[in-house]
This record gives sequence, structure tokens and C-alpha cells, in this order.
Amino acid sequence: MIVSPYELILYFSQNHISFITNKVDAGDHNHYYIQLTVGLEQNVAITIEGQPMQVPGCILQSNVTHQLQGHRQWQWYLLINPQSTFGELVKRTYLKDSSVFVLDKNQAKELQQLAAERLFSVNDQVEYDTAMQLCMQILRINENSQKTSLDDRIREVLHTIDTYPPYQLTVKDLSQRMYISESRLSHIFKNKVGISLASYLVHHKLETAFQAIFNGKSMTEAAIEAGFNSSSHFSRTVKDKLGMTARAIVQHSRFLKV
Repeated sequence: MIVSPYELILYFSQNHISFITNKVDAGDHNHYYIQLTVGLEQNVAITIEGQPMQVPGCILQSNVTHQLQGHRQWQWYLLINPQSTFGELVKRTYLKDSSVFVLDKNQAKELQQLAAERLFSVNDQVEYDTAMQLCMQILRINENSQKTSLDDRIREVLHTIDTYPPYQLTVKDLSQRMYISESRLSHIFKNKVGISLASYLVHHKLETAFQAIFNGKSMTEAAIEAGFNSSSHFSRTVKDKLGMTARAIVQHSRFLKV
């Protein structure tokens, strides 16, 4: 039996969101991310496009309608940006011929052990990166082989994103700063970083909002600070991207930017 003072432990990374939780219980929904789900205490109860399944773990293509029956059991979710290099590798390895891939028992068991032994106790980025390297080994994919070195323009863009308030950041604004067209900047960014610039900005705004909320800001304050038009705009984006409500994510949860 897993014991934790939290009901959800959330890790926000550049190309994915990882969370361990015992409070997912969702009706029909779909979202933007590729979803890897692993049952940590029992098989995952998931209904995919009307077909119920009980599996140790599965990988689901983005925008596929599904239900989740958590039964207050602990599960590990990886929500992977489909436009990232990580997402492309997962699609190429597991989702070429189907919208869902059921993990074999050995893979699922190794991922269960990884979550139980490492992810519940992660305290910093180094520990999380080590855990994710092991995860990718279990999944038999190598993201590092697909990475390219960053040039000065992309370093400047990333520095600007980290420096300026998110509400000041759009693809147009960044392209003007770099004195190149929006389409050219977007192409270079996707090629070098492995994720589209527009998608990276939305991900960055979500991360900023959640970090502000976990630091004590109200949801409305955090949403505006992160560049959303309103708390309802933030809530819709969270539901669309993550498949959960913002309030469900925040309650009894721990957040760590990695």
C-alpha cells in the first residue's frame, strides 16, 4: 500500500507533465497530450472510445476520447507534448499503427518500481532527470540521439521567455525581437528545441500559473500573471491540455518545476 501526504505530485518539465495521483476519476474527455498511464496498485481501468479495458499500463495517442476510473488507487501519468522530440519518438515507437498501445507486464512492472522507488521522493531536477532517463530506457527510446545543439538565436529566445513576464510573450513579439519572420523563427525553434514555439509558450504559461498558485496566489491572480485573459481562460486551457480541472490539480498536491 502506498502512503503519501499528498493526493497528487506534479512535475512540470519542458516537454511533458508527469504526475502521480490517487484522485483521477474522469468521464469522457480528450486532450492535446500523448498520455502514458501506469497503475501502481492495480490495473488501470480505462475506457477508450467506448471500449473498456483493464491493463497494467498503456500509451494513448493525443485527442483520443477516453474515461478513467481511478478507484482511489495510485497511478502514474506522463502527458507528453506530441510536438516535442519526446512525443515524436513515442509516436514512432508505439503509435504508428494504433491510437493505443498496451504495455507488456515487464515494462509496466519496471515503471511501477521506478515510480515507487524514485518519483514519490524526488526533491530536485537532478533526481527527476535521473528518473526520466531510466523511464526512457524502460520505454526503449533515446531522446538524446535526436537533440541538436542550440544556436545563439534560440538561446536568446529561451532567455527572453525566462526573463520577461509571460503576458508579454507571443510568437510575433519574439520574432520582432529577433528580426526574423514568425514562420522562420517557429521553424528554427521546432528544429532545435524539439517542440513548437507556440506550444512551448502555452506550456510555459501553464507552468508559471501553477507555480504562482502553489506559492499562494489565487487562481485569478495566477492566471492573469501568467498571461491568460482570465481564470476561466486558464481553466479551459488546463482542461484542454491536461484533461483535469485546475482545482482538482491544486487541491492536496505538491508541485515541482523540473
